[in-house]
Amino acid sequence: MSKLRIVYIITLIILGVLLVFTVFRPMASVKEFTEMQRENLLETEDGWIVELIVINREGKDTEFSINAFVSGESYTETALVPNEGSFTYIYDIDRRRLIDDKVTFWVYKNGEDSPFEEINYYLK
Repeated sequence: MSKLRIVYIITLIILGVLLVFTVFRPMASVKEFTEMQRENLLETEDGWIVELIVINREGKDTEFSINAFVSGESYTETALVPNEGSFTYIYDIDRRRLIDDKVTFWVYKNGEDSPFEEINYYLK
């Protein structure tokens, strides 16, 4: 065989291997994660309503905590969310009780020190 034919065959083999890795490798390396599906802030006559939806894709039932910090006070709600399930958190902010304009929400997976989501709203 000529050198050109050998180089051609090796190049085709390498191209085939790269195509196989491109198609099948991403399917094998899917990682489990949690995500915030939706964050809504609705203004009403009396204040605001915050809605947060957490989707659990950890591969197991997981407990989540949502901490709200409003006008110098902290509020916490905890929920056990089944695998592939969701948790809807609704928080009502009364306009009359709002001292400063910043409202912060932290979403934690229980057992972790840092939140996987931090949401800040500046309300007036």
